[in-house]
Amino acid sequence: MIVQKILFLSMSLLCALQPLQAMPLAEDFKHVGYREICDKKQTAATFDFLYACFDELIDFFQTNPTWAQKLYHAKERFIRSKERGYYSTDFFGFYDESAVPGRSQISFYYSIHFHEFICTYYPELNDIPEISYFLALCREIQNSYAHVFSEAATALDLESLLSWECANPPILLKVIKYLPSYMATKPHYDGTAFSLFLDSTDNESLLLSAYKSSLTPDDFSSPVKTCCQWNSRDSILLIPGVLLTEFSIYPTPHFVARSGKMRYATIAFAMRPHYTPQQKALTPLPNVNR
Repeated sequence: MIVQKILFLSMSLLCALQPLQAMPLAEDFKHVGYREICDKKQTAATFDFLYACFDELIDFFQTNPTWAQKLYHAKERFIRSKERGYYSTDFFGFYDESAVPGRSQISFYYSIHFHEFICTYYPELNDIPEISYFLALCREIQNSYAHVFSEAATALDLESLLSWECANPPILLKVIKYLPSYMATKPHYDGTAFSLFLDSTDNESLLLSAYKSSLTPDDFSSPVKTCCQWNSRDSILLIPGVLLTEFSIYPTPHFVARSGKMRYATIAFAMRPHYTPQQKALTPLPNVNR
């Protein structure tokens, strides 16, 4: 038993210390579409607790629509503020698409600046336990992974790309709940610099492909996890988004396959501050029926 524990701890340490620069990051993006990283700062139990808090938040908003509307007003006011430009997106807050045919999902886009905006201008929202607990946990998790994006930018010689001019980098944390009736019809590219798949309760449902000049449904498959093999939830995946194409780094197409069961996931998105995306033709994405 002692030998097994020592072996387990040794493997854990080896996994945690695997350097991001072990192979050229751009080559990984080009050939497989992602970089697997064994750098889990939060346990699966933390994410399970996050999903439980998210369920409580969903129940609260669905039974108290007035508060959901107040959060929506906070979001609308935030995207008219100067802080919004730091993220170059309008996606913040709560999105309930549970009744939308095919979509069948509920998500929350968290950012530290939006959180602080709520605390300053809508403190009554932060007085609701279901809201405050969820936001605090999102902040803790997001802070755990900011270094991955800065290391990725350095590995690609793009240190100044994100130009993080303040203590909190432009990261969105997305927590998403897929309902059993969810069904994907087409892959997509993320409108980000980088996307980091932090956790999923069903890893096999994420399908992706390296960027190619032409794509078919057969090009998409579940990533092969090679580190931390005893628990795939201890492995995180980094992929490029559309905001790096000007550097000849092309986005990784991906989608979530229908599983017929409830599924949760957490993704962190690194954005480009004060950036207007350039229109660039990308490979058309095929329809899928999975």
